Amino acid sequence: MTSLALMMNPPVPPKYTKRSDRKAVQNLKVKLRCKLQDLIDEHGLTRTALAEATGLTAGAIRGLCENTAKRYDADTITVLCVYFNCQISDFFELVPKD
Repeated sequence: MTSLALMMNPPVPPKYTKRSDRKAVQNLKVKLRCKLQDLIDEHGLTRTALAEATGLTAGAIRGLCENTAKRYDADTITVLCVYFNCQISDFFELVPKD
């Protein structure tokens, strides 16, 4: 398609579907749990100390610890895995949905 055609007929973005309305999400019987708070406790740290040691924001750490994050930044997870000298499989687990 030419530039002129794109300007006259721009592509239509896909319709947004709320997460709770997605069939794939509705059918899940498990959820992903981040074990960051467990790692923090095992190492005798605080969230603030971890933020200072890694340079990550308190909000990023809080979202992971409280399992409220909907998306996981690869760089954030990498920093934490390096800091705790662990693998991604040590960081997440699948647990039954409530």
